[in-house]
Amino acid sequence: MESRDLTPPPAPSGHRARLRLQTEQALLAAAYAEIREHGAVALSLRRVARRVGMSPAGLYRYVASRDDLLTQVITASYHGLADHLSAAIGALDERVQPREDDAPPPLVAGPTCELGDRLRAVALAYRDWGVTHPQEFTLVFGDPVPGYAAPPGGPTVAAMGRVGAALGRPLLEAWDTGRLRIPAGWRAAAADDDTAGRLAGMGVLDGHELPPPVGAALLLAWGRLHGQVSLEVFGHHRWLFPDGCATLYDGEVTALVEQLLAA
Repeated sequence: MESRDLTPPPAPSGHRARLRLQTEQALLAAAYAEIREHGAVALSLRRVARRVGMSPAGLYRYVASRDDLLTQVITASYHGLADHLSAAIGALDERVQPREDDAPPPLVAGPTCELGDRLRAVALAYRDWGVTHPQEFTLVFGDPVPGYAAPPGGPTVAAMGRVGAALGRPLLEAWDTGRLRIPAGWRAAAADDDTAGRLAGMGVLDGHELPPPVGAALLLAWGRLHGQVSLEVFGHHRWLFPDGCATLYDGEVTALVEQLLAA
């Protein structure tokens, strides 16, 4: 089973390192602005450099190529989501400095809170981040950028691993304490030989080696939450819920908590 380092990147130390971090953050902000206006496919290093008042040649001190910049933007997006989820369950590393435009999650349920509240908190944080960061959500979960491939085993992998660890932690805690109730249909799917073999490839998550039924529960629970958030972020419910789908989503979260957690 594969184990990955899911600790967040350390905060920089020293004046020069902090200046570099500020420049990198400015470049990321400029890249997000470019993506909002022109789309990820048309991301231009020259325009990004112009936005931050830097020469194109100077930009190459921070990024090696357009694909490298895309990798940095995608990685930062995953880390932003992971930080938001971690904050919701009181697990955000104290070294992490939230972005200035980030608000606290709608519900915080720390390690001493009831499991149902922790699952609800992380689920609500998932929607909250998606609807308040639609460009980033689209970048990491929407259509692949033509011609771009994330580097195998690169920073996007570890960053997405942090998302999975934070999102799955309440369910893993339920499994540890014997409270995870896996629906029969999900168990049946995990019993299929081919599916079980693929689920075994999930590796170690948050210190847990996942049996196929638990891996299936994590993926399918995520699918239920992600499906609702995607429908909202991509505007498919806007004709019916122009002000957002908070109440509808809350109903799905309540149903999921009731279904997956034994008393």
